[in-house]
Amino acid sequence: MYSRQKRAHWSYWLGAGLLLACALVFQFGTGSSVVLAETRATAHVDQVILNSNISASSLRLLSRAIERASSDGAHALVIEVDSPGGDLDSMKAMTQKILASTVPVVAYVTPAGGRAASAAAFVTLSAQIAAMSPTTRIGAASPVTSTGGDIESTLKAKITNDLVASMTSIQQRYGRNVSLAVRMVTNASSYDDATAIRSHIVDLGAPNLSSLLTSIDGRQVRLNNGQQVRLQTADVVIQDVSATPADVFYNFLLDPTVIFFLFLVAMLGVYLEVSHPGAIVPGVTGAIALLLFLFGAGSLAPNWAGLALMLLAFVLLVLDVRLPTHGALTIGAVVSLIVGSLIFFDSGGSYNAAYLNPWIIYGAGVVVGLMGLGIVAYAVRVRRAPVRSGQEAMYGAKAVALTPLQPEGRVSYQGENWAALLDVPDLAVDSGTELEIVAVEGLCLRVRPLVTPGVDTGKIAPPLE
Repeated sequence: MYSRQKRAHWSYWLGAGLLLACALVFQFGTGSSVVLAETRATAHVDQVILNSNISASSLRLLSRAIERASSDGAHALVIEVDSPGGDLDSMKAMTQKILASTVPVVAYVTPAGGRAASAAAFVTLSAQIAAMSPTTRIGAASPVTSTGGDIESTLKAKITNDLVASMTSIQQRYGRNVSLAVRMVTNASSYDDATAIRSHIVDLGAPNLSSLLTSIDGRQVRLNNGQQVRLQTADVVIQDVSATPADVFYNFLLDPTVIFFLFLVAMLGVYLEVSHPGAIVPGVTGAIALLLFLFGAGSLAPNWAGLALMLLAFVLLVLDVRLPTHGALTIGAVVSLIVGSLIFFDSGGSYNAAYLNPWIIYGAGVVVGLMGLGIVAYAVRVRRAPVRSGQEAMYGAKAVALTPLQPEGRVSYQGENWAALLDVPDLAVDSGTELEIVAVEGLCLRVRPLVTPGVDTGKIAPPLE
């Protein structure tokens, strides 16, 4: 009766929860439609802020902003830029998104003291309108490694020539200064807002967003499809396209340091589950971390040969617990983890992208090695320790005769009364004699005297006739 009532109780709450979820989904969908309809009816521009590294996360945010501006009837999309740059792949994808946008895009370097450096300079200049606020700067777009070092000469020449061609086509498309913009790539030149405006590297300057929207009102811009659009940006409502919790979490997962630690948690979690079966929590934690690691690693364009070495490190750790190698495989696992991680993340070789500090890898290798050796040492002690349970634990244990054994009788073992049989049939012992268990035969113990015959004659009876 109780089980049926409990199931009915949970069924009630489950049903109520499903109804509530459906109601929320319906309300959200209806509310979204109403908001979208109201937004379309209001003259507005959408605004998105790029104030972090140019990465897959910022590409995701920009793509969503362009899609929303295209669907909600925005007169333009304003991108506020304050970024030190980022990786080339994300930058190229972002410039392509902006150039192909069906909504006019206005890039605005702000606030005061902000910058559009490196990859962010390309993102800014790819917009139909590029503007800067006072005391901002743009440029320094020469390709370097993620650590700021130089690239090998031949490869650097290829990347530089490609970036020069891209910058030239962008500036020619909008009738801006090509030569000075190209020097951002070839000479790492950087320009303050006054120089950039005066030299027509960007279109104009404005002290704030409202002033910018007023200044560009009525300007004509040409979209990618060749359509000429007259901007209507005066006295419009500004609507933010902000990062969602999913965007924040996605950005968090793209950090190479986070990805590396997710792999460590996955490896150690599964390793602890294998070495201590039934623990459950380490295994579940490791599985979740592994899935998050694979999700984040896919955005890095990593060297998968390095991942093979990292997985080999895990295999070696597990084998060292199972085999009598006494820590040799753990040392190999540490080497494999360090080398594999350096190759997988290619630290220092991903141009302008976030990178993983090699010292973090070295430190993690040391920690994993110490943990592995500790677990191996514990496993060796357990294997060498005498068995403390079951029949095997009774072998060699002490028992005391409760009755004379001639050669059968009763003995006491750990407070229990057992039938016993002397291992030497032609001997007999008195009650109270200390005996050693030599075998367990069902419910009968085979025993022998602890005292050598003839030493303590009071306890050893003469041979039976």
